[in-house]
Amino acid sequence: MLFFNGEDPEEIEDPNEEDEDNESETITQKIIGWLWFFFKLGFVLSIIAVIVVTGAVIGIVKGFSEKIPIIADNSYRPNLTTQVYDAKGKLLAKLHAEENRTRILAAQEIPDNMRHAVVAIEDERFYEHYGIDMVGIARAMAKNIQAGRVVQGASTLTQQLVKNAFLTSEKTFKRKAIEAMMAFQIERKYSKEEILTLYLNEIYFGHGAYGLAAAAEIYFNKDPKDLTIAECAMLAGIPKSPVAFSPFKNPKNNEGRKALVLAKMVELGFISPAQYEEAKVEKPVLVPLKAQEIKAPYFVTYVRDQLLEKYGANLVYCGGLKVHTTLDLEFQEYADQAMASAPIFKEFPINKYPGLNGSLVCLDPKNGYIKALYGGRSFEQSQFNRVTQAYRQPGSSFKPFVYASALEEGSLPNDPVVDEYISYTNPWTRKVWSPKNYDLKYHGTVTLMKALCKSFNVPAVKLIDKLTPAKVIRFAKRLGVSAPMEPNLSLALGSGQFTPLEMASAYGVFVNSGIYCRPISIVKVVDRDGNILEENLPKAKEVMKAVNAAMICDMLRIAVERGTGARARISGKVVAGKTGTTNDYVDAWFNGFTPDLVTIVQFGFDMPKTLGKGKAGGAVCGPVWKDFMEKVLKAYPNNDFPVPEGAVRCRVCMATGKLASKGCPGNEVVSQVFPIESQPLVECRHGGGLLGPVVAASNGYEAEDSDVPSAAEDSAFMPDPDFFRGNYQNPAQPVKPPAVSGTWSSRENPDTAVLQSAPQQKPPTSYIPDEAFLDDDLANAPAVDEDDLADAPAVEETPAPARAPIREPGVVITPPAGGVEFRDDYN
Repeated sequence: MLFFNGEDPEEIEDPNEEDEDNESETITQKIIGWLWFFFKLGFVLSIIAVIVVTGAVIGIVKGFSEKIPIIADNSYRPNLTTQVYDAKGKLLAKLHAEENRTRILAAQEIPDNMRHAVVAIEDERFYEHYGIDMVGIARAMAKNIQAGRVVQGASTLTQQLVKNAFLTSEKTFKRKAIEAMMAFQIERKYSKEEILTLYLNEIYFGHGAYGLAAAAEIYFNKDPKDLTIAECAMLAGIPKSPVAFSPFKNPKNNEGRKALVLAKMVELGFISPAQYEEAKVEKPVLVPLKAQEIKAPYFVTYVRDQLLEKYGANLVYCGGLKVHTTLDLEFQEYADQAMASAPIFKEFPINKYPGLNGSLVCLDPKNGYIKALYGGRSFEQSQFNRVTQAYRQPGSSFKPFVYASALEEGSLPNDPVVDEYISYTNPWTRKVWSPKNYDLKYHGTVTLMKALCKSFNVPAVKLIDKLTPAKVIRFAKRLGVSAPMEPNLSLALGSGQFTPLEMASAYGVFVNSGIYCRPISIVKVVDRDGNILEENLPKAKEVMKAVNAAMICDMLRIAVERGTGARARISGKVVAGKTGTTNDYVDAWFNGFTPDLVTIVQFGFDMPKTLGKGKAGGAVCGPVWKDFMEKVLKAYPNNDFPVPEGAVRCRVCMATGKLASKGCPGNEVVSQVFPIESQPLVECRHGGGLLGPVVAASNGYEAEDSDVPSAAEDSAFMPDPDFFRGNYQNPAQPVKPPAVSGTWSSRENPDTAVLQSAPQQKPPTSYIPDEAFLDDDLANAPAVDEDDLADAPAVEETPAPARAPIREPGVVITPPAGGVEFRDDYN
């Protein structure tokens, strides 16, 4: 056996074992290395993430901060209600959109109990946080998690103020982040009391009331400083849910909410236990909830439309404007009463005849101020303003423009005009129109003043024919009539269409010595800061001579004292005016004025149809006009129409146009202004020098107010609407006028020829009927003494000029088959 010297065999290392150990050590080191690597990587990534997140947060904050408005003292501009006042400062209406916020309360105007009630129920840690309540947020989160749904919010009063005043209600992270930042900004800028004041001016209290001032008025009709503890608690509980806690819609919910507010107030030490017990049993008295009342609604909407056109909806409804108007609320009440008691409305009750309406407008002619405006029977049923928007035929109330135009052309009130049968034929349509008077009679030669007084139709048509319709239209437009007018003869009888407002302003020219003042409804507009945005001064323009205006005033006064406007007489007051009635009694008017006011009254169906037999302007409108004016004129002195320089007022006989004498009937003696160089100097020899027979209505009122003969019902006082509308200016095939008896005057154009009628026989000797003496007082009125003019130099009367040829195409004059009932020898 062979032995070897050396190490112990047990100590001899096994190579395989050594490899195993090295391999185990290498794996451990690798694991440790990787762990160390990931740790270092995680650490680096964390640092990078922190840097990135920090940068992102900084960027987001910076981006938001750039979008956050800087809240300055003038940056809080809540929507304010625009208020409209009458001429004496009485509130007429409030104009607002969704937010009805009447005014911004100052801090001293808000009672402490109201502040405490709001803090107790909305944000009990209000005086401890800086805009964001972290404790409140944690408490709300815990309760929401416990309930499994959102049962409590954590917005502070400051955050609610930011959301309502500066932001929207969208539920996004961006909006909430901006809200929080702005809350901090507000907390740094304002004190807690200032923040509460802003909040109570901004918050919504239900039923259209934004802000404490509007809420106190709507619910209790009180000023905020007069609210009790219980009333404050009731109001404080509403903003949480204005519908659910409405004292009108859900009184039980509101009562429970009020009890909760009071309990929180005593818990936080805002009120004592004794005050709590007293307020707990108090039952606040609510004023009845009603729609916002608008006084003079037609006038207010007329003003509103002007404001919207000039300033836009945002400023009108949200800008808190103070609008001072011309309306006199007392006058408006008189107008409402007079129209409501109108006999025509009682005859046609609104529940059966909703289409029957009326209008009244009263102006001060010296400045154009609208003092009262009645635009319709029911504003709830129809907002259509019949004073400013309705174009109606005025009937005979347009005649004063024809006569005034004639005065401007040199005519005088005592100039003669022949009231006789006359007819007009359109050569292209062959239609014939023969204007008639309301009594279906002709009165021979009459003065202009009497023709207007008695509202004779034929003289008015002949007058506009002599002047030409175009000249009358130009004159009416100078007086402020803006409606389109067709240049035809029927315009003299009121065939045009006009609004009562423009008729009132035009009549105002007569009483204002020929000076036109455009209608004004807004005197001044002031913004929320007291700056005057608009101030309207009267805009006047002389459009006719003062002497001519004075003459037409007296002519229209005669129409009231002796003629068609008799029902509008007011004892002790000087009244002038003109009635108007259209074909078939569709429209009834009375346009009247005194030295101080002009008032227009009109009645008619919105969809034109007859008012009924005998419903003429004097009968329907005259009493209403008198009822209104008797009340408003109590504040004015008993003045007469002024006599301008260069004019004189004379007592004349209306029938002859000469100076009145003792022989003149009292109801023919009138006072009339004349130019001093054209005043009548010859005394009337009544009975021998009478121009024509005197025809007087038996009832003392206007002829058109009496029962019209049955024959008149089928007679048109104005032509058919298309009488003057035939295409005779450029016809396809010329048509000669119809054959008539008589001799045609020589004309180059036979289409405009005029038939010269044969001379008529002289009528019987003129006479004065006993019916002319209708008024004993007037019959015994003193007349001009004949001896007064005994020494006056003789004046040779200028013969009346020959009648100008008729200017309308195809005019034909033919006598009626039965002859003329009244006709004088005027050759």
